[in-house]
Amino acid sequence: MPKAKSKVDFSTKNNILINNLHPGYRLPLTHGNVKELVSKVMDGEDCRIGEIVLNFVSDKAIRRINKQYLEHDFFTDIITFPYSDKRKNIEGEIFISLDTVKKNGKFYRSGYKGELRRVIIHGALHLAGYLDATKRQKELIRSKENFYLG
Repeated sequence: MPKAKSKVDFSTKNNILINNLHPGYRLPLTHGNVKELVSKVMDGEDCRIGEIVLNFVSDKAIRRINKQYLEHDFFTDIITFPYSDKRKNIEGEIFISLDTVKKNGKFYRSGYKGELRRVIIHGALHLAGYLDATKRQKELIRSKENFYLG
């Protein structure tokens, strides 16, 4: 019996590039798992992947990026740069601090791996057009994160 066809075009996973630039931490997820999470969000939000780059970095690196490009002088877990505004061809770059993700995983009791999954989904949702500046936007994006984690 043939398998049911998934809506995800797995060939687009080749358009998701992963760079672990952290000097000391390994990713607790495989590259395949990371690509699957991003693809799941893009498929669920009816977006097509042009090219998405995920960079896993240190706190020092993300603070430098935050200061240089966003004029914010503080640490954060994720910075997302959308390079397109077309849902049919999503292009962008995501920077994730593994240091902060690891700390937040302990603080929220979600674990390193669980917190990293949430942050990857959060970044993909930003690329799909979701914002988190207001209380209502934060509630919506959190709801979406929970949906994709489920």
